[in-house]
Amino acid sequence: PIIVDWTAQIRPYASDTEILKKAIVSFKERGQDGIINDVKLTLMGSVRSVVATLTPEQVQGDKDSFKTAIEEAVKSELSDMGLELVSLNIQDVSDRNGYYDNMAAVDSEAKRLAAEKVKATTDQQIREQTAESDRIATQKELDKELAIEERTRDNNLKKAEFKAEVDKANKDAEAAGAIQQKKNDQLIAEEEGKVAVVKQEQANFAALKEQEVKKTMAETKKMEATIKAAEEAEVANINAKAKAEVAEKEASGRARALEADAEGKANAVVREAEGKAKAIAAEAEAEASATRAKGEAEADIISKKGQAEAEATKARLLAEAEGEKELAAARASNEKVNFEIEKLKIEADMRVQIATNTAQIMAEVGKNAEFVNIGGSIPTGGTGNVLLDTMVDIPRLMKVLNAENQALNGKSFNEEAKDLVESTIGSVKGVLSSTTVNEEK
Repeated sequence: PIIVDWTAQIRPYASDTEILKKAIVSFKERGQDGIINDVKLTLMGSVRSVVATLTPEQVQGDKDSFKTAIEEAVKSELSDMGLELVSLNIQDVSDRNGYYDNMAAVDSEAKRLAAEKVKATTDQQIREQTAESDRIATQKELDKELAIEERTRDNNLKKAEFKAEVDKANKDAEAAGAIQQKKNDQLIAEEEGKVAVVKQEQANFAALKEQEVKKTMAETKKMEATIKAAEEAEVANINAKAKAEVAEKEASGRARALEADAEGKANAVVREAEGKAKAIAAEAEAEASATRAKGEAEADIISKKGQAEAEATKARLLAEAEGEKELAAARASNEKVNFEIEKLKIEADMRVQIATNTAQIMAEVGKNAEFVNIGGSIPTGGTGNVLLDTMVDIPRLMKVLNAENQALNGKSFNEEAKDLVESTIGSVKGVLSSTTVNEEK
């Protein structure tokens, strides 16, 4: 048999007056002890009836359902007594045959087995989880190592690629450097060849210029000799002309002096002739009055004769005076003639000196410099020799200088140079004048 220890709380059913009246009647009829005993019996009967419908396992295992079944079983009976079940507590369920102990042992074993199974399952799960964790960790470690290896491989590949590119770039650079070096060597060789050619050309040009300078100096010396000869000829010509002019001027001077004297005499003769003519005319007029026809003829003849004599005398005296005058003028101009001669000498000397200095300067320039035709071609009419072409071009340059000096100073460059020469040799004038005076004395 199953032994159930239970406790219950009972009270009157106050919610319903009719049921409450039943409780009052029960307490009056049965008293408190009778009510308690009746309730115990009712509850015990209900417990038995419910236990009879359940298996020991259900009674032991599902106490809540067991309690609910008892409450439902005693509810109507307690209501008939005017009471209600407040609470029912199943404290213990047991038996005298040890079934529940065995069941507990079985349950304990089952629970133990279940626990072991659960533990085994848990351990298995733990092991599996651990293994999985280890696998995952190992896989992660392997993946990590693989990733490291892959990165290492990629890095090595990239390094190899970089190295290959660097090696290729270095080889290309070396090849390019070699090619560039060859080009540079070729350019240097070409430049050295050009320099050698230029040096040779310069040497040839220098030799040519030296020959041209020598030729120019020879031509300059020849020009100097020509100029000197021309100067001497010019001086001789000027001296000859001067002497001729002096002689002519002396003759003219004497003629003018005589002319002056003759003019005075002629004037006196003329006056005397005029007086005589007037006297003769008066006499002739007187005679004419006597004999008009004869007198007029004789008077006319005498008058014409007197006039002719007077004119002849006047002409002679005038000629002498003109000769003396021209001679005096020639003597007076002798100083100017000598000055012009000396000036021509100085100008000739200056031209010779300028030509000499120019030739020497151009010779020095030809030794140390190159005359390069910047235009790249020989001008029309040029010789190709820049020095000679420059000397030939001097007249054109003089025209330019004349025009520029005319615009700046109001007179040509030739006039400016002439004034400079005259101012330079002006001091010679007094010496020439004194020399001329001494020569006249």
